[in-house]
Amino acid sequence: MDKDRKLTKKGWINQTPEGELLLVNENGVAYRVNESIIVVWDAFNDKTVNEVVEDIASQIDKDPEELREPIEQLAEALLEAELLA
Repeated sequence: MDKDRKLTKKGWINQTPEGELLLVNENGVAYRVNESIIVVWDAFNDKTVNEVVEDIASQIDKDPEELREPIEQLAEALLEAELLA
């Protein structure tokens, strides 16, 4: 993954009748997610992975290095799911 590439969220948030959170891509494919995934997805607003790592780390008072690998992996999965571009 190009860590300097700016990414922007695509798709939208939805909910099942049972209240489970979904991210839905522009092709209508839905992925069950939790609130943490939505926070990371929502942070991608023309930002790089490194910018999102720094933003979220400062919001939750964590070391950015603790968050870097999980956020990079999530960004890759969101790209594959066509929920980031």
